[in-house]
Amino acid sequence: MTRFRTYCRLLLPALLLATGAARAQVMLPSGPLPSDPSRAAYSLKIDRAAQQRTTALSLPFFDDFTTPLEGAPDVRRWAPTGGAFVSNRLALAPLTRGAATLDGIKANGQSYSSGTGVAYGPIDSLKSQPIDLSGLTPADQVYLSFAWQAGSIIGTPNLNSTTSTVKLELYLKTSANTWVRAWFYNSQRARTGFRQQVIDLNQAQYLHGDFQFMLVASGNTSDNLDNWGVDYVLLDRGRSRGLADTTFVDVATGAGLVGSSPSGGLRSPLRRYTAMPVWQFNAAPTSELSTNLGVNLTNLELPTPPLPRPIDVTGTVRNLTTNTPLGTWLQASRLINPNVRNSPQVGSAATVAVPTTATAKRLRYNLVINTNGLEMPRAVPNDTISRDVELNNYFAYDDGTAEAYTQIIARSTGQAEVLAYRINLNQPDHVGGLRLYPVYTPADVNVRPVTISVWSDDSGHPGATPVATKTASLPGTGPLPGGLPYYEITFDQPVPVSGVFYVGFSQPSTGRFLSYGKDLNNYFPPGYLWNRSYVGVWDSIRFVGPRGALMMRPVMTNNVTTATASAREAAAYSLYPNPTHGTVRVEGPAFARATLLDALGRTVWEQPAAQAGQATLPLPTLPPGVYTVRLTLADGRTVGRRLMLE
Repeated sequence: MTRFRTYCRLLLPALLLATGAARAQVMLPSGPLPSDPSRAAYSLKIDRAAQQRTTALSLPFFDDFTTPLEGAPDVRRWAPTGGAFVSNRLALAPLTRGAATLDGIKANGQSYSSGTGVAYGPIDSLKSQPIDLSGLTPADQVYLSFAWQAGSIIGTPNLNSTTSTVKLELYLKTSANTWVRAWFYNSQRARTGFRQQVIDLNQAQYLHGDFQFMLVASGNTSDNLDNWGVDYVLLDRGRSRGLADTTFVDVATGAGLVGSSPSGGLRSPLRRYTAMPVWQFNAAPTSELSTNLGVNLTNLELPTPPLPRPIDVTGTVRNLTTNTPLGTWLQASRLINPNVRNSPQVGSAATVAVPTTATAKRLRYNLVINTNGLEMPRAVPNDTISRDVELNNYFAYDDGTAEAYTQIIARSTGQAEVLAYRINLNQPDHVGGLRLYPVYTPADVNVRPVTISVWSDDSGHPGATPVATKTASLPGTGPLPGGLPYYEITFDQPVPVSGVFYVGFSQPSTGRFLSYGKDLNNYFPPGYLWNRSYVGVWDSIRFVGPRGALMMRPVMTNNVTTATASAREAAAYSLYPNPTHGTVRVEGPAFARATLLDALGRTVWEQPAAQAGQATLPLPTLPPGVYTVRLTLADGRTVGRRLMLE
């Protein structure tokens, strides 16, 4: 954190020059996360020791990290310790749709240092469960291979040195129950592509019944910049190609698209947004869908002499809310170029008509490869990739997860700085509020005063004066083990808007660097994010470093003008117990009905009509995390109370 703040001070003169000329692009700085609240939801809640296997695994050992889609590595293969994180949003052009990331963030989302200074040392590790290699001899040709990458979508790792240890190491467990280092790579302050490494295990000390291997990363213990990707791990016998065994009969779904984002899986099925209100989508369904939906296909074979690989690709979409198929958006047969590692496969999401029903819905767009039985059976799961899109009550340019942060620069004088998104409506509407994703650092867990506002369009940029404002405070909690959701601030009365409008927040940065979540896997259209500088000038924004999307989501009301209850009235309601494992009781005056929203504002439970207004809420089994109980009063106003589920 200290390192990046020094960088910001050096950058400040350039930022001041950028804000001096109207309509110039402001360079908004970015940096690595000191914590990753989204990981906390995946942190294992049960006794890790109880998950250790009582019997060793048999060969082959294989994992290309296609499951889980996000979270801790599969405990059937990996020890439930070490902090490695599986996802498709951090590695650059991984071999398959997911990869394991080792960095300075623990499984609970907190940094290893938990302090304000920069320190270097061991960070995440990835250790296999015990594997039975007993009875094998060198004649069995036993080799371990894995693909690794230095750096990620976040940035370039620091240089390994005597004072800053930044490296990846492989350790092997011997029959004497000791760990021997078999391989290492010292960071050269450069990102690499994925490289295959093959390790010879044909020694008596490794061919025993309790063999394990472990990858250990070292780097900055205070953020997620020094990170390493691991993919396509294979330990097996009979690998006659030995140390040259780096190719596989496999065509897999990868991540991103050639020439676009190299991470994050399928692109959004929506043309501009990653989520939008269902009624706004219904007003122009065809024009809101993307004609460039797809992902890279990765050829892991590259044989000699080259032989084109025939495959079939099918893309389908399903309404998860009703569990009904909607149709096929892609159907193609092609030959994979054997001399090209990554090749894009795209189609049009607009091919399939989405029902324009009024209910909120979640759609899942799938892409499946059929290699006609020519690949290894164990690799079949990496033939499928999916992307969900939410049609609910909010607009978003992000996917709900932060890989980095963007920062409002500390100022000594001047106005409160503003960040605002442009939103294009398909029909008139009302803005109900704004969800923000603050990133807290160990050095700054203080309350943040903030004002949310709506502006009309003035010749392609926000107007000089907002049409509505609401001042509130973001809680000074810092990142919590239970995860930090978007924090929603609601206008006292929904704000009418039409055509093009802008919504965002203003915040005094005097003496403080204020950080907010940045999604690196998605981005907004050019000219859609704006900054009003401390000298009062509106300018469009581009990011310093990787582009991405500021995590800020306007909530719409579909022209419903019901107001929220006053703070004094809302304070009369409380929830007990809180945290809870399920059932919760509402303490306070009478209410008409209750609804439960998740951290992204999605409705996950509604009080049945027969139980409307009852104080006891029998909540269903849901993932642990932070939720909101929304109470609708008799006059239509609403009250929101936060609830922690364990």
